[in-house]
Amino acid sequence: MVAVPDFAAGAMENWGLMIYREATMLWDPEFGTAATQQKVATVISHEVAHQWFGNLVTLNWWDDLWLNEGFASFAEYIGVDHVHPEWGMDEQFLLDDIQKVLISDSLATSRPVIQPVYYPNEINEIFDPISYNKASFSIFFK
Repeated sequence: MVAVPDFAAGAMENWGLMIYREATMLWDPEFGTAATQQKVATVISHEVAHQWFGNLVTLNWWDDLWLNEGFASFAEYIGVDHVHPEWGMDEQFLLDDIQKVLISDSLATSRPVIQPVYYPNEINEIFDPISYNKASFSIFFK
């Protein structure tokens, strides 16, 4: 794992190397808040989950991005809950993320979880709350 001061993405997993923006990987117990500590832990857990589902197990095409990001978004809570059960991450998953799902799904821009991708310029458009949050709930409730 490497922390980069001005990394464009919050974090990016690659096989064997995870790159993070400093703020999403490093937490200072002297100045950081408990919420920031949890955010750092969930981002790291999300990227570790991608080492298996996303890198070792790679999907056939971008249409299945929801499975890649949904699994990592769900697994991030499981990983952190395993290390810090006192944080109640399972309850946070249900309470915090359900609000994100309901809000994004109520918008006119809402779409199905499985989104066909025909052209390369459509790829960035599907990295949205539906691919992360709604997909993680779809995995949780199945």
